[in-house]
Amino acid sequence: MAIDVSAGLRRLRRRVRHLPGWSKVAVPVLCGVVAFFGIATALGATADRLEEPTPSLGTAVDDAAPAADAEASAAPTPSAEAAVVAPSALDAASGSGDVNLFDASGSQRTVDASEVPGVAAALDAFREAGYEAGFVVYDFATQRGLGCNADFECFSASTIKAPFVTYVAQALVDEGRAALTDEVFEDIVMDGTGIMATDDASTYDLQTVLTNTIVYSDNTGYALLRDDYGAGFDEWAAATGVDAAAWGGEWYPYYTPRDLAKLWLGVGKYLRSGSGQAALCEELFAQTGTSFIRRTLGADHQVLAKAGYEIDTPWYAMGALNDAGIVKPASGDYLLAVMSDADYDDEYFTDNEPLITNLIAALDEAHDRLLAA
Repeated sequence: MAIDVSAGLRRLRRRVRHLPGWSKVAVPVLCGVVAFFGIATALGATADRLEEPTPSLGTAVDDAAPAADAEASAAPTPSAEAAVVAPSALDAASGSGDVNLFDASGSQRTVDASEVPGVAAALDAFREAGYEAGFVVYDFATQRGLGCNADFECFSASTIKAPFVTYVAQALVDEGRAALTDEVFEDIVMDGTGIMATDDASTYDLQTVLTNTIVYSDNTGYALLRDDYGAGFDEWAAATGVDAAAWGGEWYPYYTPRDLAKLWLGVGKYLRSGSGQAALCEELFAQTGTSFIRRTLGADHQVLAKAGYEIDTPWYAMGALNDAGIVKPASGDYLLAVMSDADYDDEYFTDNEPLITNLIAALDEAHDRLLAA
């Protein structure tokens, strides 16, 4: 039987992320075992596989364009505090490699590259580097959006931590099913980003775990949250229009820019409510240690975001260079979700950051010109 080495090791690594009970000393040993297994499999070991027409924009619309296309240029313009955005508002975002303009009514049309030259150039840069990228942009006030490759499935990496922490705060703490003072025992330790795997503590209060998970993108903190508080997350995600149950219990699933944008609709709805622990969550999302959106736009706008990235290797096909969140310019808040299969890890000097920051800058310019009131 032929063995798919990269797929098998990818699945193994995804399970290593949430194996319980390992001490802080044992984690490096486990990683060594995983690496040895990868080499042995690559040499031929026979171990079983692990489971696992285009009109132009705005006034340039061709006279012969369908009426539905023209409607996308006349989206409704309620106030920024208007009704809650339904997840279905993002269903019209382009699922293909073409950029489209859409609105909450479902109207949409393809946008020619000449109308969004910066976006087109940034997407071409990803492709020239051997990668693919997708995005969803949505303005809350005008209910207009831009989309491209919204159905491109990518490795979530740490972008999943923002919706999960929001779920814990909203569905558990606010509802009295958990408290920020709850004692959390460190019975799982994860390598990678964060500070908890190498500190001297063995217990934390829940608020500290939530903080570390977002601000330091702490993998150990996230694992503890998933293990202790994860039972209701699928239901919370379903309310945002995302079928998290389809991930089969994966803590770091593969999903799409549309999924990530919908999850952030749920986050944004909670933040705008101002209820319960919403202020705490907003404070955490404003302090994330790494955010490509904040690095690009933070000098001019407040940014609430959570990035996620992973390095690609010959053994682990998990390259990811992602960021998502809410940008708050004077014209009104908008949602931005960018995902790609480009790898990134500053320790390994994979210098792909300009790919995503250039795309974010181009999308911000396109938002101001095409979507903002």
